[in-house]
Amino acid sequence: MTSTNLGPMKYRIGDQVRFSPQGNCQVGEIKVADFGGSLEMLGKCHSYDIMGQFNGRACLYKHSPEADIEEVLTSK
Repeated sequence: MTSTNLGPMKYRIGDQVRFSPQGNCQVGEIKVADFGGSLEMLGKCHSYDIMGQFNGRACLYKHSPEADIEEVLTSK
């Protein structure tokens, strides 16, 4: 098992955030927080599943890296 020193997660479930999946600025709510990231990025960064919009429809953005989150708009 690989040891990492990622520190605490910056965001929490329920936070309303501005984020940029593939460089496209969006607003959404964090639904899942993956400490240490998903399998494809395990140990490199924390990741989040964020409910946002795509073409006017609800869309769950899976495994969004912490670096893609620009700011918290509201926090629970």
